[in-house]
Formats: sequence, structure tokens, C-alpha cells
Amino acid sequence: MSAENAGIVFAHLADNAARHGAGRLCLAARVEGAHPRVRVEDDGEGIAEQNRARVFEAFFTTRGEAGGTGMGLGIVRALLHAHGGTIAVLPAEAGAAFELRLPLRAP
Repeated sequence: MSAENAGIVFAHLADNAARHGAGRLCLAARVEGAHPRVRVEDDGEGIAEQNRARVFEAFFTTRGEAGGTGMGLGIVRALLHAHGGTIAVLPAEAGAAFELRLPLRAP
């Protein structure tokens, strides 16, 4: 993945966290086998359990009245997928948490 595309991915995640009240964004990276993993956590409002399965759908938003388009996380997923990667929502006690996985080399 190019630095530009990685920047887009992390910018969308950071923007989304800020729009949901986060004051802190934490990134933790590790490599397992052939897959670097990055955990992204924030201390914002979090994701309601009933919305976790839908957050990556295009145009799904809980912030429509505040101007949310529901495109940010869909773009993140599409960019990761285009490079052989994935993103998943993780359980979090507070805020939101995601795990990003990418192959060490593009498929």
C-alpha cells in the first residue's frame, strides 16, 4: 500500500473518531506471520452493538443530521481490500476499536 493510501485510511479513521467525540487515538502495530496488524482505538462514543455489522456499508451513518455521509469507513474498507487487506470492528470497553490487516506483499 502506498504511503498516500495509508494516509487516507488513517485520516478517515482519525476523522471518524474525532467526529464521535474522541480526544485520544491509539495505534498499535505488530506482525503475525505474513500479516501486519494495526489496532486503532479511540475514546469516543463507540459503536453501538446493533451498528457494528453495518459500519462499513456505503451510506450507513448515525450522524446524518450532523452532515455525516456514511462513506468514510466504506472507503477505508475498499482501500484495504484493494491491497489484499481487511478491517474489522473489535469489542471495546470504551470508544471504538478496529483491527487492520494487510499482507506484507500485495497479492
